[in-house]
Amino acid sequence: MTNKKSRNPALVIMKRELGAYFSSPIAYIVICINAVILSLAFFKGLFLGYNFFLYKRADMRYLFTFETFLLTLFVPVLTMKLFSDEKRSGSIETLMTLPVTEISVVTGKALAAFITSLVVIAPSVFFPILISFCGKLDANQIISGYIGLILLCALFSTIGVFASAVTKHQIVSLFISFPVCLILMGVYVPFSIPKSIPHFIDEFFKFLSTYEHFTSISRGIIDLRDIMYFVTVSALFFCLTVVTEQNERK
Repeated sequence: MTNKKSRNPALVIMKRELGAYFSSPIAYIVICINAVILSLAFFKGLFLGYNFFLYKRADMRYLFTFETFLLTLFVPVLTMKLFSDEKRSGSIETLMTLPVTEISVVTGKALAAFITSLVVIAPSVFFPILISFCGKLDANQIISGYIGLILLCALFSTIGVFASAVTKHQIVSLFISFPVCLILMGVYVPFSIPKSIPHFIDEFFKFLSTYEHFTSISRGIIDLRDIMYFVTVSALFFCLTVVTEQNERK
């Protein structure tokens, strides 16, 4: 008897895309580069002047901060070919003639990008083990930090899939998704906001900031508003991708 799950077009497409990721060097290169840069940033003070061996504090906050900005680049790199490569080669037309819906196609590709991005951050789970030798870790901080990273991976994956759906060129897709992710991360910088700006404008930009919502979660404050932000914005880009594919199919 055929497994019913294997008949699900979204799962079939997801498995195909995951196979494409891990049968080529790109996923392994991104995983290795992310692990190396994250290690250098956290332990050797490559960025922001933070050096773990100098302070020797059992604190994961800087690690999560570094990872968020690495994901801002690496997730768009992973997603840039999902639709654009198929559109350039023409294979997307063959895919769309099959009995699949646009929702299934977008779901399968988005899930593959999301799972791959989780694999990218997976090596960082060894960091708490190393850091624990310097003191007792805050388990709540670690759990909430990884929850934040998972939500961030989901958001950036949907942004990347959308960017890939609107162009036939991988580089153009990267140049769309990377700035969008970067803007969402840096739209609110507290020390650069003039005090003369009305409070509601300040709060508006703060609400738009992905980094602010991530920081709130990583501190151990699981606020429904922060969760809804990630869910809503991810759903928005998912729906935009579906609409884009539906318009192209007409």
